Amino acid sequence: MYALNGVCIELGSAVTVLVASKIGIPVSTTHCKVGSIVVVGRARAKEDVNWKLFLNIIIAWVVTLPFSAAISALIMYIFTKTLDGPVQQP
Repeated sequence: MYALNGVCIELGSAVTVLVASKIGIPVSTTHCKVGSIVVVGRARAKEDVNWKLFLNIIIAWVVTLPFSAAISALIMYIFTKTLDGPVQQP
């Protein structure tokens, strides 16, 4: 990767995060960085992007939210059953 590619990736993701933050949209810096890498790679040449890897990243992003929600629900269920009732707020 050339230095210019790195500059474009960093600047593109930074501007995206700044603009989104300014208008109140929560964004992930990781998602912005991956998007910038894919677009810069695509701008260089289609074969510069590993599309299979990119698809795996997208699948991981989609699966992460419901999976972490299910794990958290399971942990909460175990704690409430173990502690004999809902956890009280201090």
